[in-house]
Amino acid sequence: MTYAFKEKDALHRMDELPDPFLKPDGTRVTDASQWPAQRAYLKAMLAHYLYGDMPPPPDNTTGRVLFARPCYAGRAIAETVEVSFGKGLCFQADIIRPVKEGRVPVITWNQFTGRHGSPLEEEIVLRRGYAIAEFDKEQLASDSMAALTGPLAKAYPGYGWGAIAMWAYMQSRLIDCLALTDYADMSRIVATGHSRGGKVALCASIYDERVALAAINGSGCGGAGCFRYLGGRMGEGTGLCETAGSICDVFPFWWAGELGRYGRRGKPITGQAPPPGERVISLPFSAVDIGHLGKTQDEHLLPFDLHTLKALVAPRAIITTDALGDTWANPYGTQLTWRAAQEVFDFLGVPDRNALHMRDGDHAYNATDWQAVIDFCDMVFFDEERETDIVRMPSAPAGPSALAAALDWRNERLHFSWRRPC
Repeated sequence: MTYAFKEKDALHRMDELPDPFLKPDGTRVTDASQWPAQRAYLKAMLAHYLYGDMPPPPDNTTGRVLFARPCYAGRAIAETVEVSFGKGLCFQADIIRPVKEGRVPVITWNQFTGRHGSPLEEEIVLRRGYAIAEFDKEQLASDSMAALTGPLAKAYPGYGWGAIAMWAYMQSRLIDCLALTDYADMSRIVATGHSRGGKVALCASIYDERVALAAINGSGCGGAGCFRYLGGRMGEGTGLCETAGSICDVFPFWWAGELGRYGRRGKPITGQAPPPGERVISLPFSAVDIGHLGKTQDEHLLPFDLHTLKALVAPRAIITTDALGDTWANPYGTQLTWRAAQEVFDFLGVPDRNALHMRDGDHAYNATDWQAVIDFCDMVFFDEERETDIVRMPSAPAGPSALAAALDWRNERLHFSWRRPC
């Protein structure tokens, strides 16, 4: 279905988080049977304003094991696999899987160039009987303006997608490859990533329903954060948080061009794409208006916010893992959008599938985060309760009085007045 999304000049300012139950005709969703159509509408909205359009999945993905070796004292097998698809496109993935009979859950992890999971994370995952599949997301689309003229962009001309969507497309192709194996439990596939990789994993989880659980770490602006409301651990307005403006000034190639109209503060990055392989590794401050860093511009015109992204994973599961000291990633906004997305999870009858884990510390994907992720996976996949500080939102119990209900933190709705349809 084709939708007519409004141009910026025709949109009205919304100071509260937009209502995800509002249909294109202005009425609201009334029952769960209407959610699939509403979900399709919201996905199209994100493609228009945020991600750009992605090509349809190819029908020719293959996986070829280049080499394999035993590891972890014979408890696991490490493989390097070549994932091929489309017209001559391929990238490599590193997979570590436990030696055991039957199929196992698999965590797919989009990685940064030159980085690889440490034995610490691998041991956490393997000990619980999971496999982990990593890939360098820059193999077909670099982390620079060159992504817009790289292998994926050339193979699929005419699509207005940015690098976040390109990398998410690769994560889905890795899932294609796993579906061809005799060890991957395709009902228990996880998509994860850190920082910009968290934005990627969330995008992949929205558009690929084979992802049963999204694990989004330190993803901030364009991920699990919030466009409209910013703040560090001390609340709204504290600290310096990344905004749509700063992210579009520095990384315009991550997104659909439309997003820049709502946030750009600095000078647009234009000109020829950098040479292949050149990476954006630090803020080019010459492109940023320092006086407006950490301040919103026209984000309040957008007909969605980042709670919409989380809500589109429902009724599947999502865990947002973040650090209270990671102010740039907007800890305050991250908690706001987690709570707002909960209305959709409640509406669909899966209140315990939207999890949040906040720790002390800064911008990293560390052992504490991984422990929370794997604990939540066990809760969702195997109904195993764990001693954990993961926060989930079960329905508020009926209190003995109206005052008790009013004091229950689960009834708080900051920055939005709407709620799920009854």
